[in-house]
Amino acid sequence: MNAGFVSSAHASAHSSAHRSNRVPARFARLALIAAVMMAAACGGDDGSTDPSTPVAISRVTPDSQSTPAGVKMAQPLVVLVTGGGGAPLANTPVEWTIGAGGGTLSATVGQTDAEGHAQTTYTPGSALGVARVTAQAGSLPGLTFTITLTAGAPKAVQKFGSDSPAAIAGSKLSFSVKVVDEFGNAITGSVVNWSAPTGTVGAATSTTDAGGVATVQYTLGADRGTYTLTATVGGLPPVTFSIIAI
Repeated sequence: MNAGFVSSAHASAHSSAHRSNRVPARFARLALIAAVMMAAACGGDDGSTDPSTPVAISRVTPDSQSTPAGVKMAQPLVVLVTGGGGAPLANTPVEWTIGAGGGTLSATVGQTDAEGHAQTTYTPGSALGVARVTAQAGSLPGLTFTITLTAGAPKAVQKFGSDSPAAIAGSKLSFSVKVVDEFGNAITGSVVNWSAPTGTVGAATSTTDAGGVATVQYTLGADRGTYTLTATVGGLPPVTFSIIAI
């Protein structure tokens, strides 16, 4: 056999084998590139990296605030809406609703400003308790503010219990008043001053309890006639009891 022919055949076979080994490797690289591209394309489908899609809503003003019942809050409730990557979203609709506590909102629907903020001002109902105001942006879960409604400033002192009783001269009696705000809510911790021109007052002051009531003991003089006992709180109009001693 011709030696040149054998050598040529051997070289041809070696070249074919080398090419066949390179084909699977080339396809493997192409498959890997395609997989990476598909993964990148699918990664943004849920909007988590889209800066124009709301992905989070958070409080700017604190939760668990307290405010007087029936009185407009001094500061608005503010939330922040952000998109993918945490960027603030402008012009995003935000809906506000009252879940408990009654009252009104300065805005029930609004849009975020350039900083991603939306706000409303809450005026609660007049009853004491807990109010809840919720902000909703798109399909995100609602964000709720919890607000404790307390009594406001003292507005009136009211007689509580007996008024203008008759009793035997020298008797010891109990008298009570109730301190309330403008909506009639009881005010705890108000100091009531007691005074009487005759007879004996058991204490110069007493403090209202959880029901807004303050009580004092008063002893009539030994003489028959009309006795008076007066209760005052700050600059509010006083309350005077008249007692007939018999």
